[in-house]
Amino acid sequence: DYFFLDIGWCLDRATDSRMEKYRQFADGGTGVNPFVPPWSHYKAGVLGRCLKVVMLPVLLMRLLVLLTAGIWLLVAELVCLPLSIIPPLRRPVQWLLNYAGCCLALIALGFWFVAGGNQVADHRRLKLMPPKVNRSSCFDTSRGALVLANMQGLTDVLYLGMKLCPVFVFPAADGSPIAYSLLGALARAAAERLPPPSATQTLPEILQAAHAGWKGPVVMFPEGARSNGSAILAWKPGSFKGLEAMDKPYGTALVALEYSKRGAYTPHHTVGSALQHVLHLSFQPFHTVRTSWLPASDVAVAVKGKALGDSLTLLHTVLSRMVPGAVEVEVNADKHKDFMEFWEASQRKGYTKAAAKSAPSKASKAAKVS
Repeated sequence: DYFFLDIGWCLDRATDSRMEKYRQFADGGTGVNPFVPPWSHYKAGVLGRCLKVVMLPVLLMRLLVLLTAGIWLLVAELVCLPLSIIPPLRRPVQWLLNYAGCCLALIALGFWFVAGGNQVADHRRLKLMPPKVNRSSCFDTSRGALVLANMQGLTDVLYLGMKLCPVFVFPAADGSPIAYSLLGALARAAAERLPPPSATQTLPEILQAAHAGWKGPVVMFPEGARSNGSAILAWKPGSFKGLEAMDKPYGTALVALEYSKRGAYTPHHTVGSALQHVLHLSFQPFHTVRTSWLPASDVAVAVKGKALGDSLTLLHTVLSRMVPGAVEVEVNADKHKDFMEFWEASQRKGYTKAAAKSAPSKASKAAKVS
């Protein structure tokens, strides 16, 4: 028993020492680091190494499927351009084409939809008043409605693009909202830095345009940066400038995405380039995603009579409760780029040390042989 206790203590100490160097990026109140990837301490065994050999041809096949999905989505966007003059006709065509393309891309990245699931959030668990009207089903929302979502990677865009076919909104460096199409949102979700400030449209103007142009709901990622699923990053007030209330003009819904965290790599894209992320995702046997949906009717009851600032604070808390194990943190998107740079520097430093240690041993072996 003492032996196993000592082993456990040593493992905990080793994990703590590895986490210590990233403490500067953790939240001061909770101590949670929202950027360290869940797979960072994973060590593959013999079975895991054998699986890599099996997965190599699967990876090549998946990359071909992913390329096909990318071409499909590009053609879909070009096909829908001339239909913009007839918005009610363009909407179902765009939804059908985007659904097929996003679904194909997610399958190529290793997602098994049967292993996840969608559920309407329990208002009792979220500590909210029950709505006075019948609750809608998952992803039931009107055009122009605002949908607030947590952000973990480009697969967020693919999944919500498949389910809602929305306009996507991401905050700029100063928090100002920027609207994107599906392909633009994929590029923004995988970007390594925040875009410069943009004041072309306010959030209410984006919502109005989506409603009038039959563009579907507006999915917004107010965090502005990707996290590891353990926290909801702080929102910047500038993202909601001009908005009168969270239940206006067309209502607000919340959606929380929860990805599987087991295995050598997970969908939480907090480090590395977009290409590395896609390759690592496709190289894993499978991933799962589960969503929790809070309808606009529930949100309307929760924010009724509250000022905009109080409503945002409440919805930030509610969204964190919708993600199992997540907490609210005061860390915002600005720290993500600094963390990525620090992570890359740490990895290079580790490789340099490993190479330096292996060089003398190789030299000694060569001397013995000679």
